[in-house]
Amino acid sequence: DYPDNAARFIFFSKAVAQLARQLDLRPELVHAHDWQTGLVPLLVTHLRRTGEWPQAPRTCMTIHNLAYQGVFAPTLYPLSNLPWDYFNPSGLEFYGKMSCLKAGLSFADLITAVSPRYASEITTREYGCGLDGLLRHRQQALFGILNGVDYGEWNTTANPLLATLPV
Repeated sequence: DYPDNAARFIFFSKAVAQLARQLDLRPELVHAHDWQTGLVPLLVTHLRRTGEWPQAPRTCMTIHNLAYQGVFAPTLYPLSNLPWDYFNPSGLEFYGKMSCLKAGLSFADLITAVSPRYASEITTREYGCGLDGLLRHRQQALFGILNGVDYGEWNTTANPLLATLPV
């Protein structure tokens, strides 16, 4: 951790949301991973709600390790340029502080975890790291996708639909 991690990743998340908004290519989905990009779903949602980006893409938040939440002092929240309306228990407020991961979990359209078992475990008090109540509340949006690839099914060398580049 670095002392300026909050500023680094708040600004990074703002850049991601604005880049997705300004691209000529219109993304259908913005996929954020872990606390470092946890503000992205909130920023995209805010732009949609304010009418600044009416056709904003849907968002997905993926959790690799729920224990790392990006929790910072509320005095750093103004760096997000978001209204204080989001700083509440239903938003990104977490025991008086701001949690970047909680922002992503609260505002993403879809939440994925690294396996079906982990998706189930993080909804329990034992493994929920204080976010189990939120994850139980959002359970309809929570899916576990097994880490890894079935190379028998996803064999790129045998896929006739993939073009090959000359060597």
